[in-house]
Amino acid sequence: MSRPADPDVLVVGGGIAGLGLAAYLRRQGVRPTVVEQAPDWRGSGYGIGLWSGGLSVLDDLGVLDAARQRGADPDGFEIRAAGGDRLARTDLPADRTLLLAVHRADLHAALREAVPEPWIRMDTTPTRIEPTAGGVDVEFDDGTTGAFDVVVGADGVHSTVRDACFDDWTRRARDTYVWSLWAEQDVDVGRDMVSVWGPGSEGFVARVGDRVGLNLAARLDHPPEPPARAELRRQADRVGWRLPALLEGTDDDPFFDRVREVSCECWHTDRVVLVGDAAHAIHPISGMGASLALRDARALAGELATARPGRVGPALARYETRRRDEVTRVKRQAAFEAAVTFLESAPLRRLRNGIVRHTPLLELFVKRELADS
Repeated sequence: MSRPADPDVLVVGGGIAGLGLAAYLRRQGVRPTVVEQAPDWRGSGYGIGLWSGGLSVLDDLGVLDAARQRGADPDGFEIRAAGGDRLARTDLPADRTLLLAVHRADLHAALREAVPEPWIRMDTTPTRIEPTAGGVDVEFDDGTTGAFDVVVGADGVHSTVRDACFDDWTRRARDTYVWSLWAEQDVDVGRDMVSVWGPGSEGFVARVGDRVGLNLAARLDHPPEPPARAELRRQADRVGWRLPALLEGTDDDPFFDRVREVSCECWHTDRVVLVGDAAHAIHPISGMGASLALRDARALAGELATARPGRVGPALARYETRRRDEVTRVKRQAAFEAAVTFLESAPLRRLRNGIVRHTPLLELFVKRELADS
């Protein structure tokens, strides 16, 4: 049962950040209201490589085993050039999970186990969010209203909360498009998570049980008509290795999206705060979007637990201060990785490949992840 001093929290968005926050608040004895615009939970989305930072949050919430049952621990991580020539490989620890390959929908299902179903209102979104002297008044598209102490925008790249309550932000559409296709396959892709670098493109491949997950990102001059399977086939042929065979193994339509990035000068007001992609959507080349969202949820819940009754503003400011540095660092890394990975020039790709082949970049990255964990 909630203590009288506990804030009444509205979480807008039932994605990874929103469910992670709701699960943490539940542990603190707080019952948030979670509203999700979609009428039903979707089974589509990217495949995710979840590293130690995100895994530690799942462990905190008691859902790491549930996520592992739905995902796979790769034996190693490797990088290949177009056509399949291996550039680098490193082993991952056999005695612990440092990297989890999992479909977004499966990670989402694991997080839902930590949030009581009655706390979530589906097919609902705010139409008006108005801070007042004593809280935040909210109207929803189903005609209902509510008054809350704090409103959390966990509603992603196209955030309704950000649109309504924040001015100094940008959403940038990149010239990069992403396909994701997960299906039962007998194509031999090994037990590593594999990144294959094509001309202006990258394919990510990982086996999870009987399924093989394929993410393919490519820079394009013009947006194709979704789901753009013909363009996916053309890009897979350019990348090579096992990607063409994976497409031949299924007739399913892929998940298809355009890469968008979000930057906000400030993530909070006195009563409203943004988490995850609503605050700082990054290029998926980093593989860190889900981990950042989960770590946001943990930090925000921790600060709300220390908030003085009726004064959540300082807690929201402390949350942003705690999270800014990591997000800024990951954004810089993602920009560098995108510049290096999505090269069209053949001479520059040969130079890049030679550097990767002869330097211990992967080993250094894994050592850093081990230290962080």
